[in-house]
Amino acid sequence: MIARPLRLLLALLTAVVAVSALPGSAGAAPARDAAADHVVLLGIPGLTWADIDAEGTPGLAALAGHATSAAMSVRTVHARACPVDGWLTTGAGARSTDARTGARSAEPCAEPVPPTLAPDGSATVPNMRAIVERNEDFGYNPRYGQLAGSVAEHGGAVTSVGPGAAYASADPSGRVRGAYLSDPAAVDTALIERSALTLVDLGGLTGPGVDRADRLRVVDAQVARIAAALPPRTQLVVAGLADDTGTPHLRALLVSGPGTASGTTFGSGYLTATSTRNDGLVQLTDLAPSLLAPLGIDAPSALVGAVYTRAAGPSGGAAIDELRLFDAGAQASRTVREAWYFFTWLTLLPIVCAAIALWLAVRFARGGRTRARRTVIRTATVIGVFFGAVPGGSFLVGLVPWEQAGDPAWTLLGLTVAFAAVLAALALLGPWRRHPYGPAGVVAAATAVILAGDVMVGSPLQMNTLFGLSPLVAGRFYGFGNVAWTIFAMAVLLAVGWPVGRLLAADRRRAAIVVLSAVGAVAVVADGWPAFGSDFGGVLALIPGLAVLGLLLTGTRISWAKVGLVGLGAVVVIGTIAVLDWRRPAASRSHLGRFVQEILDGDAGDTLHRKIMGNLHSFTTPFTLIIPVVFVLLILAVRDPSKWRAPALARSFEAVPWLRSTLIACWLTAVVGYAVNDSGIQIPAVALTIAAPLAIAVIAAVAAPRPIRRGFESSPRAARPRAD
Repeated sequence: MIARPLRLLLALLTAVVAVSALPGSAGAAPARDAAADHVVLLGIPGLTWADIDAEGTPGLAALAGHATSAAMSVRTVHARACPVDGWLTTGAGARSTDARTGARSAEPCAEPVPPTLAPDGSATVPNMRAIVERNEDFGYNPRYGQLAGSVAEHGGAVTSVGPGAAYASADPSGRVRGAYLSDPAAVDTALIERSALTLVDLGGLTGPGVDRADRLRVVDAQVARIAAALPPRTQLVVAGLADDTGTPHLRALLVSGPGTASGTTFGSGYLTATSTRNDGLVQLTDLAPSLLAPLGIDAPSALVGAVYTRAAGPSGGAAIDELRLFDAGAQASRTVREAWYFFTWLTLLPIVCAAIALWLAVRFARGGRTRARRTVIRTATVIGVFFGAVPGGSFLVGLVPWEQAGDPAWTLLGLTVAFAAVLAALALLGPWRRHPYGPAGVVAAATAVILAGDVMVGSPLQMNTLFGLSPLVAGRFYGFGNVAWTIFAMAVLLAVGWPVGRLLAADRRRAAIVVLSAVGAVAVVADGWPAFGSDFGGVLALIPGLAVLGLLLTGTRISWAKVGLVGLGAVVVIGTIAVLDWRRPAASRSHLGRFVQEILDGDAGDTLHRKIMGNLHSFTTPFTLIIPVVFVLLILAVRDPSKWRAPALARSFEAVPWLRSTLIACWLTAVVGYAVNDSGIQIPAVALTIAAPLAIAVIAAVAAPRPIRRGFESSPRAARPRAD
């Protein structure tokens, strides 16, 4: 017979999913009338918003005054997108790389190889077959030349100008679709009128012996000349579609002329796309479907990006300034994340400091003056609560325009510490402080509420924060990234264990099950629903954690049948959500619905292979190799503290009966999260960042002398968890 808490939890999750069913039906959107007769893409690898101003680049500045603009994430396969990578990705509509050189920022990017020309005028990219072979290992399934091929299939002509544009138009054999010209100076009104799509490589802005300012002036003059030569009903796109230095940046994107649907135009304002759900932010893979849309061509399923549209926003100098700040924030976040002190101060240091403080607290608890013991133990509790509050505090930084500071990186760090201190103070000073679990439980609950609320309103607090989303990494732009999900999952389990444990201690079993089921259902919907967290793997890991927590707290024996049922329930819940998302129009789907389409197209195996390899390749430093050992030792100590000579832990389990079950559930969720996501060992490491300090704070509080535990009495009737 299935345990009652498990039945109720799964039933409630299924009911929430069913009630929240998304309307719509599967299939492509209906064909549109063409909004434009011609589309012209001017590619300028390396162009940022910091490069555009009225004095140095008057042509681009004038275009920004009446165009729709955005910062564009150009991440492809590697952290830096070289120019060939950018052109390949633009033409294929999926991430791709040249991979000859430039995979690491210390290496210079390889220049595009000019195509070879046949007597009949056809062009061939000579190294295209080698590129196709190299990209088979990455699992992104680029369909080379898909953009140009889609235009040709609908009767439109394609012209590629410059070697980079040839890469975008080349099919897997290297044959360049349509006409090819080598010199951008040949682009004029007559040439544009002969083609539905014209791709122009204006060249990068850096190189040996190249002065960037001089190069910008030359490119700007070309942009102004071509913009003046546009025939009627022509959409102009200017894109910094790749990096040109060792540092990845958000690049400039400007679009003017007819919009994506008949009767619409791209004027002032910001570009936005369903792939990012952020006004003023799109990604490189959005270019291909967006270049097809004004021509009335629906994007094939092989194009993974979304069609960008116009949203409200400034233009001209105001837009340039705001988009510059967006890139400044991305750079500051990248600088802190990549620096040694981020992982030291925000991951390893919290655990070490809290552990040392706990050791001192336990030693002082054995004797000595009461005041000294009280001070040391309070200090241990404060350290644990503060470091446990750092992840939650880091997201609150998104409430402040910190990018405008003179030194954004240090401002980001300082505000993270400040908000963590505020959360810790609230946890340590409220009436709940009298309970050993109170401060830790409040920090966990606050963190869970912050993150759940954030994803439900579009994830504004996560962008560029330390544990949030990075537009440069470009893993995702909304919902729960793997790091934020790990923090959320740990916070939910640590928070819900408190009320459920207290209700069970008061012999209110039914109320405890209802609370766990309700909180679990809300957490799963916040995590997995496409409009919120849009997280596939997180649901697969969170549901088992919640179910095991309920089984352990209620003293229900865990069997393989129950384990299988929990796993099946998790698959059914996330599968239902993914199918409902897939039933929407293709342009509106999140990655959940797109994964269902990949299954139908037979491409899901490559996606799964990429995620598995990402997990296996996550062990890159000695620190990452230590994490599995730590996790094994932790579960052994939690299961049998006396065997591992951890009397403080044993006393904590007696004083706070739900602590052991909660820690086991956290451990299980982190391990399953590692297995079903693609961030690898990073997930267990981040789990330690919040769970370990808060657990240590509870253990230190239990070790406190009686005067600072006033008002707390553990109930002898509390249910003892059973882990075996």
